[in-house]
Amino acid sequence: MTLSVRPLPFQLLHNDINCIHHQTHSLLLNPKSKIISSHHSHITTAVSVKIKYDGQASSKTTTASTKTLSNIKPSNYSTLIQDCISSSSFELGKSIHAQMVSVGYTPDTYLQTKIIMLYARSGGVDDLCYARVLFDNMRERNSTTWNTMILGYAHVGNHTEVVKLFFRMHRSGFVLDKFTFPSVIKAFKAMGEIHGFSQVQTLIIKTGLNHDLVVGGTLVDGYTEFGLVDDAIIAFNEIKEKNVIIWNIIFSGYLKEIRWEEAWRFFHKMQTLGFHPDKFTFATALRICSSLSSPSRGTQVHAKLIVYGFEGDIFVGNSLVHMYSRCNDYDSCLKVFDEMEEKDQVTWNSIISAKAHFGHFSESLMLFSRMCSMGFKSDRFNLGSILMASAGLSDIKTGTELHCHLLRNSLDSDVVLGSALVDLYSKCGLVQEAFKVFERLPERNEVSFNALIAGYVHEREAEKAIELYHNMRMEVNVDPDQFTFTTLLTLCTDYENHYQGKSIHAHLMRTNQMQNMVIETELVHMYTTCGMMQYAQEIFDRMLEKNAYSWNSMIEGYEQNEQIEEALQLFQRMQIQGIRPDAFSLASILSIITTLCEAIKGKEIHGFMVRHSMEKEEILRVMLLDVYAKCGVMDYASKIYYRSVTKDVTLHNVMISAFASSSRLNDAKNLFDKMEERNTVSWNCLIGGYAKSGYNKESVGLFRKMQEENVELNSLTILTMVNLCGDLPCLYQGEKLHGLIIKKGFENSSVVLATSLIDMYAKCGAIKKARRVFDNMNETNIISWNAMINGYSKHGVSEESLLLYEQMQRKGIYPNGVTFLSVLSACSHTGLIEEGLTIFISMVENYRIEPSAEHYTCMVDLLGRAGLLEEAMEVIKKMPIKPEISTFGALLAACRLHNSVEMGKLAAKELFVLDPQNSGHYVLLSNIYAAEGNWKEVENIRKLMKEKGVRKEPGISWIMINNEKHVFHAGSKSHSRTEEIYIILRDLTVRMKKLGYIPDAHFILRNVNDVSKEKEEHLLQHSERLAIGLGLISLPENSIITVFKNLRICGDCHTTIKLISKITGRQIIVRDLNRFHHFENGECSCGDYW
Repeated sequence: MTLSVRPLPFQLLHNDINCIHHQTHSLLLNPKSKIISSHHSHITTAVSVKIKYDGQASSKTTTASTKTLSNIKPSNYSTLIQDCISSSSFELGKSIHAQMVSVGYTPDTYLQTKIIMLYARSGGVDDLCYARVLFDNMRERNSTTWNTMILGYAHVGNHTEVVKLFFRMHRSGFVLDKFTFPSVIKAFKAMGEIHGFSQVQTLIIKTGLNHDLVVGGTLVDGYTEFGLVDDAIIAFNEIKEKNVIIWNIIFSGYLKEIRWEEAWRFFHKMQTLGFHPDKFTFATALRICSSLSSPSRGTQVHAKLIVYGFEGDIFVGNSLVHMYSRCNDYDSCLKVFDEMEEKDQVTWNSIISAKAHFGHFSESLMLFSRMCSMGFKSDRFNLGSILMASAGLSDIKTGTELHCHLLRNSLDSDVVLGSALVDLYSKCGLVQEAFKVFERLPERNEVSFNALIAGYVHEREAEKAIELYHNMRMEVNVDPDQFTFTTLLTLCTDYENHYQGKSIHAHLMRTNQMQNMVIETELVHMYTTCGMMQYAQEIFDRMLEKNAYSWNSMIEGYEQNEQIEEALQLFQRMQIQGIRPDAFSLASILSIITTLCEAIKGKEIHGFMVRHSMEKEEILRVMLLDVYAKCGVMDYASKIYYRSVTKDVTLHNVMISAFASSSRLNDAKNLFDKMEERNTVSWNCLIGGYAKSGYNKESVGLFRKMQEENVELNSLTILTMVNLCGDLPCLYQGEKLHGLIIKKGFENSSVVLATSLIDMYAKCGAIKKARRVFDNMNETNIISWNAMINGYSKHGVSEESLLLYEQMQRKGIYPNGVTFLSVLSACSHTGLIEEGLTIFISMVENYRIEPSAEHYTCMVDLLGRAGLLEEAMEVIKKMPIKPEISTFGALLAACRLHNSVEMGKLAAKELFVLDPQNSGHYVLLSNIYAAEGNWKEVENIRKLMKEKGVRKEPGISWIMINNEKHVFHAGSKSHSRTEEIYIILRDLTVRMKKLGYIPDAHFILRNVNDVSKEKEEHLLQHSERLAIGLGLISLPENSIITVFKNLRICGDCHTTIKLISKITGRQIIVRDLNRFHHFENGECSCGDYW
């Protein structure tokens, strides 16, 4: 029932406050508590209100009795109004007020304050406006009246009016008390007005209320909200009597400011001073442990909360599950969850999230199903976790179902769930689907951008990843973060693209984001991988904070760039600065020691491992065994192996490899035969061991046995065999392996395997097949480009080498040191002097690659072959690094080519010191003397070799006929078809003479009688001619004759083979020590420049 009365004089619209008043004040009564007639003559109430009638108190509840309002004495109005306020019977109170107005009763200041309090506390905006009208029309007010009105505005969140009234109250001279300040402090806090907040604090201190628990506590809370924890501590210390709530507020402040250690110390201080933590304290303490990733502290808190009896509290239990999850203590996390008698939605969400966090993706999905079956609902939190689980499992089926669920429930536009969907599709390799979800998101954040960028990086779509990164920078309110930069830097590292890496580095510097240890470490890793150690070192030295990963990246960089001493020095610095090397640090150092073959250093690291109880680390134990084996200390390697209590397949495999590497193939085979369990790696180790030791037949036999026993072949098995075919070389077996690769589905699965095929075909003389493999590759890297460029270089097709060199750069793959070696070699073999010099300068100036001794050797070879011997010697003299054996070797070869005796003697003198047991150097100098007819010096060289015990490597050539290798020496007559071979060669000599052929006696390197017939016969017996002769009589007329020679082809043979190709119409390929020669129709691919 509704009571309508005429507007009272003070019921006018008040313009000072943001309220709306009606011309008629209507009091809507609660029918369950009271019934008032339209004449206001009776009231029946069902609430317990203490009322005095005729001076006598009655406190019993009246539900049926009726009393007239006219019987209430005016002196009881105040008590009645207060009772209505206390019992929240606001409608009844309004009715009593209406009766007061109707009878013309004028309340005093005290009663007016009570009436204002009635309307202000009712919670209605209209009632608050009415209270303000009453307040503004009061002739006299007291502090309680002001406080009541301030509290009313504070209750509805009108902070501006709270502040205005507060300052009016202060200017009016009323006393500000403990009831005034809390509402005002909260108002300034909500408004973010620190200046006004400070003014109020000054007034509080003047009144001495800063020692009051309520007022002081409000100050503490305010300062923590403003992020001024130190000021909050000052306010906290001024409070005389504290309670647990105040302590919890300080905890909250420390957490907001990420001051975990101080928060932890505060937690201990609280207990030391005798304050008992409550469940919120423990929950906060557990969050501190989570943030510090400190399971030991978390365990301490767990023990204490059990003592205080909070173990069964669901709120604390949820915090425990979360803490153990973040501290990576899976067992404890699961135990707490299982022991919780009561679980709520948060509990289930926490354990589902924990399962996903620990990588138990299947269990996470199972728990989600179990949760739903128990009546709990899916929400954005658990859906995010199971999307993560589906991504971890690459479970596109479940992921698609979840996507449909999100669509049906209009949740796909949620930025968190949408970002998780992008991540799911990206990790499942469906980057186009990820892009579609990303495009439909109405709002995007760093996570959604990062997920798609990571997807593009994973799918090797570098250009799209970079483009998205630039779009991200253009997006409003979205900035690239740590994850963005580390992902992109990983991309630059994988592609060795230091140009893009430098661009990202520049952006980080411009935006002042360099002071981030993770990003700085990734920059170090990127530069080290790109071989730019100076840049990496500069960043590393400027890092304010470094962890073990930072040091490991730098050490690994030096190791990979073969700067061994720098890596070892950095390892020592790491320990001096108090960073304890971990398994990764030791792995890098052990790898370096393996390279150095320094067993003593290996023993030092072994001692370090023992002292720090790291010898049981399986990876380190395996690497240490490998170090000892490769350093030739097989006794120590064997001790590590035989003393290992548990020997798994990995340890067995490493020991097999160790035996094989030390040529103890019988031991390797015996261990292999005794293994109860073998895997593919076991077979690979033994096959590789045989291949490395030159036991090609055994290697091939073991490979066939592996196939017969249906052992699963992996790419490494086939890679070993492909490399073996390249080294033999054996084109027939290589082609069979290529067929097997296609059959097994490995063709486009491995860049390394495809690259090895390119290398194999190039080494076997089938450069066109190598190019077909290269062109069919779905994915290429710097190594595959280098293999193809080097293949063309070895085959003397310099134009193709230079063309590929240009193409790779246009595709965003930048050349490295190996690329330049191949390109410079191609220029050298074809006499492209200017091009070679330009490329060398470009390598230094444009690509900032520091030339190695091999690069300088290429330059010496380039100039030397062109006859610029003085210039070649000048390069050696001005090299900033010590010349290698190959450098003087290139010069000596050039001297042999151009018959420069004096400079040849200088080059040979250096070589006899640097490499005294290499017969090739002696032979070259001997050949120089022989070409001059200086047989005395030739004999002196032979005597010198005999004195030094140097044995000349015999020149041999071989050819594959029907998968069988036929080997020839000069003058060899042991072959079953020798007579036929010599007949066809002599016949060809006759036919060649008709074409103008004259045997070149300069290439007879023995002192034979000066009889042309004898010289002619001597040249005819060169091993490569004998091999070609066999090919001519054995192979079909349309087949290519491919011959391999272990020494450089002589000039007379080169001329002869050109003529043979013209006479027979056959294509002949000869691979000598340096390169391939393709003879066809009387011409050679080298253009007579080799």
